[in-house]
Amino acid sequence: MVKIIYQSISMYLFYILCTNCQSTREERILFNIHVTDRRLLAKCKVPEQPKPINPINELSWDDDLAELASRQAMACNLSSQYNKQEVEKEYRDTVGINTADNADITNAVDSWFNEYKLYDYKTNTCLNPEDCLHYKRMVWSKSEFIGCSVGRCAEPEIKTGQIIVCYYSPMTSVKDSRPYEEDVNHPCPPPPPETTTIVVPTTTKIVITTEKLEMGPYGRYRCKCTCKP
Repeated sequence: MVKIIYQSISMYLFYILCTNCQSTREERILFNIHVTDRRLLAKCKVPEQPKPINPINELSWDDDLAELASRQAMACNLSSQYNKQEVEKEYRDTVGINTADNADITNAVDSWFNEYKLYDYKTNTCLNPEDCLHYKRMVWSKSEFIGCSVGRCAEPEIKTGQIIVCYYSPMTSVKDSRPYEEDVNHPCPPPPPETTTIVVPTTTKIVITTEKLEMGPYGRYRCKCTCKP
């Protein structure tokens, strides 16, 4: 009997430890992707999005925001306005919320950031009213803190069975304001041309060909030309 109780307690502790390790791993991934993506703006690596005039604040992980995000994840609620007044009152600052119904946490955050393709900085408009707000929250220059959580859900509203929730602070209305101020004095260089001229030497004459470049990650062009001897 004592042995059975001991085994049960050991299995329970093992489960708790493994759950915490999994959560920590997911939190680390979510945090690192946010930090990396925000830095791309300062390096002019986001096509058609201008360079910020000031460095975007480096994000710090906030356990309090992560706890608030976990409550929403446990509730399996995808709303970006989930208990917002209560959350901001408890946290004592403004908060922005991103959510995703996605079985892959990396894919979820990438989909948020890729909404830059739907955002026009000059007019501060999305292609559709809600299409780029996840991106704007991710790169909000005045945000200093982030906390995220991942929840498993059996509710039919969560089609993949997993919800990802990230909270950011401070953050004002993302609809009405641009996420950062543009550096008009030091703009990003123009994008490279979509074609390039390649000089191919031969034994008899010089052959000049024009190859179309293929768009790579985040708008970087790369050539997949195969040169024959």
